[in-house]
Amino acid sequence: MRALVARVAVATSLALAAPLAAFAAEGAAPAPVSAPSSEGAPPAEGAPPAGPESRRVTLGRFVTTYAHDAEHRARAFNVELAAQAIDGRSIGAGGALSFNDAVGERTAAFGFARSVVLRDGMLAEGSGGGACQVASTLHAAALLAGLDVVSRAPHSRPSAYIRMGLDATVALGSAPIDLRLKNPTAAAVVVHARAHRGALEVWFEGRGPAPEVRVTSEIVGRVGYPRTIERDRRVPENVIKIRSFGVPGYRVRRVRELRRPDGTVRRDVREDVYPPVPEVVVVAPSLDASRLARRSEEPQATGPDEAPNPPELRTEVDPSAVRPALVQLRPSTLVTLSSDAWAPRP
Repeated sequence: MRALVARVAVATSLALAAPLAAFAAEGAAPAPVSAPSSEGAPPAEGAPPAGPESRRVTLGRFVTTYAHDAEHRARAFNVELAAQAIDGRSIGAGGALSFNDAVGERTAAFGFARSVVLRDGMLAEGSGGGACQVASTLHAAALLAGLDVVSRAPHSRPSAYIRMGLDATVALGSAPIDLRLKNPTAAAVVVHARAHRGALEVWFEGRGPAPEVRVTSEIVGRVGYPRTIERDRRVPENVIKIRSFGVPGYRVRRVRELRRPDGTVRRDVREDVYPPVPEVVVVAPSLDASRLARRSEEPQATGPDEAPNPPELRTEVDPSAVRPALVQLRPSTLVTLSSDAWAPRP
């Protein structure tokens, strides 16, 4: 009961601050963020001399961005609330962290707002939208920090805020999906998270020196998206209404090279599959489907005795349709990320 009261109190505080923050940030770029460093702090009384093996350092970090304008205020609120839930969590030596256990239920009873969520491969309104971005940012930071990923599942489509292969979806209910991380080191690791004015940063702090990590995400397969045609008498004859935009499907290979301070080297390889998302269009019942395939072709000239070409089809977009981001339609083939400690070797 005390945990519920504390969560609701935090949510109430964020809810009161959100309109003021959105008003103050309107038209402003996200503020630059950086993880605080413990370097230069005086050692505690009786502590051993500071050295590479004893000082606390940032093991790995990752930053994503999120919209925080009036239209996306509910989702931004959820991002900030979930970030607060994982901030300061300590993972003991050999211990594990569960995202679902740390954040808890993403419902109104626990302070979360209703926003757009991904359900069964489709966008819909639900409670707790934005929690997956916190899980994805946590997952990417964990990869760069050298933590072990015990359990993780990719989304059913590419995310606009993070590279494929780095994302992590989470869910509760009858079929829970969790992100679980394990600390393989001999000292405790602390999670830090900060979400402010559209910038979400997650970093891990632990005993130095930090491991050397390089992560690559490469698209090794791509398929186009299919089209689903629906018929509706309310749609005019020469109109194509886009109800849902299509997104291509991808197969992505993620490779992590990890060099630990003790000299051990590890290489993790994983492949994720993102199925294509169909384009859904609505047309009149009498419209010839072959005209949909020809709508991008040049109009053909007709002779005096030939029937004129039918009027050109006009495209309309349903107000509920969400346009895909450019990174979802034409992502880079190869992306490489490195931790601050990474040093190229001959």
